[in-house]
Amino acid sequence: MTLLLQANGISYAHGGHHVFENVSFEIKSGDRFALLGPNGAGKSTLFRLLSGELTPQSGAVTQRRGLRIGYLHQETAVDPEMTVLETVALAAGDPDALDLHLTRLELRMAEPLDDDQLTAVMDEYTATLGRLEEVRDDRIPLPGADILAGLRVPETDWGKPVGQLSGGEKKIVALAGLLAGQPDVLLLDEPDNHLDLEAKAWLERLLARSDGAVATITHDRYFVDRISNRIFELAHGKITVYHGNYSYYRTERQNRHERAVELRELQEREFKKLKASAEQLTQWARQNPKFASRAENMRRKLEEERVRLEETRIPSLDRRPADFSFSTERGATVILDATGAAFAYAEREIAKPFDLQIRSGERIGLVGPNGAGKTSLLRVLAGQVPPSSGTVRLGPAVVLGWYAQEQENLPPNQTAIDYIRRLRPFTEQQAISFLGTLQLDREAGLTQIGQLSGGEKARLQIAGLILGGANFLVLDEPTNNLDLHAIESLESALEEFPGTILAVSHDRYFLERICTRTLELRDGILRDFPGDFAWYDEHPESGVVLTSKSAQRA
Repeated sequence: MTLLLQANGISYAHGGHHVFENVSFEIKSGDRFALLGPNGAGKSTLFRLLSGELTPQSGAVTQRRGLRIGYLHQETAVDPEMTVLETVALAAGDPDALDLHLTRLELRMAEPLDDDQLTAVMDEYTATLGRLEEVRDDRIPLPGADILAGLRVPETDWGKPVGQLSGGEKKIVALAGLLAGQPDVLLLDEPDNHLDLEAKAWLERLLARSDGAVATITHDRYFVDRISNRIFELAHGKITVYHGNYSYYRTERQNRHERAVELRELQEREFKKLKASAEQLTQWARQNPKFASRAENMRRKLEEERVRLEETRIPSLDRRPADFSFSTERGATVILDATGAAFAYAEREIAKPFDLQIRSGERIGLVGPNGAGKTSLLRVLAGQVPPSSGTVRLGPAVVLGWYAQEQENLPPNQTAIDYIRRLRPFTEQQAISFLGTLQLDREAGLTQIGQLSGGEKARLQIAGLILGGANFLVLDEPTNNLDLHAIESLESALEEFPGTILAVSHDRYFLERICTRTLELRDGILRDFPGDFAWYDEHPESGVVLTSKSAQRA
């Protein structure tokens, strides 16, 4: 394996906070590593250092001569005037696309530009000309059309200017361009965001057979399991390496923690013995001066051990897990009964007429390609919007808890504490304590909800579900904006939840762990699969089309 990139003792601080200190590692050809860690640990900052966007304040990042790095940012900039297919062809080094880009840059240089703008255009022109002159003979370009199809970009969008696309669609186009360019090192920051399940599976297969190195930041544990051979965990400014995929990481991380706790307990027992010996020697030294030197040496050794104990960090299981615990009544036997239900929007048929019954205690995952209308159907089933035809009825004593993907059900001008106290007659201190169990501190509690981060809003929504006493949880992408350990805490709570769950999620690990029945919405047709996500994934032909008996009679 060829050494491609090396971090040597790099440190970086921001706003007086040490993001990393003395971090070192290597990236070699064939490496597939996932960078994991809590939100705010500095994962994206590390990628910016590796790509050369940032410079470490000490240490160095060294690259093999001529190394090509492709970096997918969370917020990606693409040329809004180029079409989708042109963007990917240019990234792939297609000579015609490069020639066209040079022509556009020449026209741009003829426009009135300030010095900085002109310098930027000329630099891009030089780089593009260089790429055209040295197209690599050892690299067979991936056809842009194949990549766009694999990422499930609709063919009707290929001729559109990128500027007409949504933010998520632009990121997919940027990802397609990076894949087409086949750099030596891919740094992918949340590459699977905005991809549906089929596109994720295609991307996993492509990355698994790539000759270069691939580094990813992602919350998709299924993705990490399938492509990663190493895990880099970033926490407390240090990197811990695990030589395996996510499943190995979970087990080994727990084992290391337990071993470290045992070692710490042993060290503390030894310290107590040493302290007792030091006290005994000190007592003897008071009575006999010949023990004074030994007593002083023992005190010095005791102080060294005390400092070492204080500085020894037990491999952390990170923050105290969020305490997502639900207490609820079970409710009716039949939770939801849909008869002849259908939904259309703006002349588009989202769901053809279907009959569906959800019984108490069921855990159902609703899946389907992007744009199929899963959130719209979820809103119909949750009673947020009425069906276009047919009926959707909840059973008696059913208390529905709705988790909105866009978090629009949270009042933006209220503080988090006020929101909690509206749901439950807490004192302010009780509300602060309750929020603390969900990893929301006092400062977050006193902040207007509209100013909170996506992860903080997600926790606040879950708080609302807990306090609302819901026995039927309808969840639209509940793992979005949560870090891995918060997701696992949520999953643990949902496993203990005695009620009924209906969830839309792109998180396959979540679906497999929580759901025992799967519904698929595709091309307006709802199919029922009698198993979890793994069953659905392995037996796509086993789904039963849900139709409406009343519609058939009509």
